[in-house]
Amino acid sequence: MENIRDLIKKHNVEASKALGQNFLVDAGIVGDILDSADIGPDDLVIEIGPGLGSMTLDIAKRAGKVVAVELDKRLIPILNAYLFGYDVEILNKDVLKVDFDREIIEPYGFKEDGTPYNIKVVSNLPYYITTPIVMKLLEDGIKAQLMIFMVQLEVAERMCANPGTKVYGALSVAIRYYSEPEKLFNVPPHSFIPRPNVDSAVVRLELRNKPYREDVDRKMFFKTVKAAFGQRRKTLVNALVNSGFFKLTKEEIKDVLFNMGLNEDVRGEKLSIELFSILAKELK
Repeated sequence: MENIRDLIKKHNVEASKALGQNFLVDAGIVGDILDSADIGPDDLVIEIGPGLGSMTLDIAKRAGKVVAVELDKRLIPILNAYLFGYDVEILNKDVLKVDFDREIIEPYGFKEDGTPYNIKVVSNLPYYITTPIVMKLLEDGIKAQLMIFMVQLEVAERMCANPGTKVYGALSVAIRYYSEPEKLFNVPPHSFIPRPNVDSAVVRLELRNKPYREDVDRKMFFKTVKAAFGQRRKTLVNALVNSGFFKLTKEEIKDVLFNMGLNEDVRGEKLSIELFSILAKELK
């Protein structure tokens, strides 16, 4: 990994606050991330927000193919020069507008002999739009084995939270619906230029190859989860009634919870993904 501090000076690049840029400059952290992803020649790695290429080059040395999605036009010529000679495609696009199947998997997802690559996503995400990016990837059904993200520590804890904890919420349930999450390690502010005002962490999501419960309607599941966490201070019964999502009386919802073996004063943050699945099925 070339010294990113030298690249910043060489190209006189300032991180864009508007785009939430914090360039990763710690080679040790980069190595730990790539080791966690177990990248090899059979992998197509998608990187979101490569910045100056602090991880991209090292990914390219291990992977069969890399596709990097970068919104900042200023960085495209720097990336092209820095990554010259490596099998890297750079898309100058807003990741929230990318059709991953059409623009990445179909044109780049196969080796020369026609066999498909394993798809992995490895990214140091812009913190201000972490959740929209992660949820887009999951909801679009990206055909990936795993995704490894650098995110704000607080978000990492929410993504991996267990029922009954203070940070457990709708994001925690959604992440578990699509994947098995794990927080790998924390990353201090001095690992970036400029230093963020928060601590960071790396999370690994092992994607499920089928829905968590195939017998549960996905729309009803997420409607139930959204309602349950929409008013955290209220009991689950009141949160469901007040959401306006369900054509059921308070007594009918109490009966549903009773039949599930749940107390009527239970709150949404106490329910596991399995209980949310059963609740969604019963409400439907």
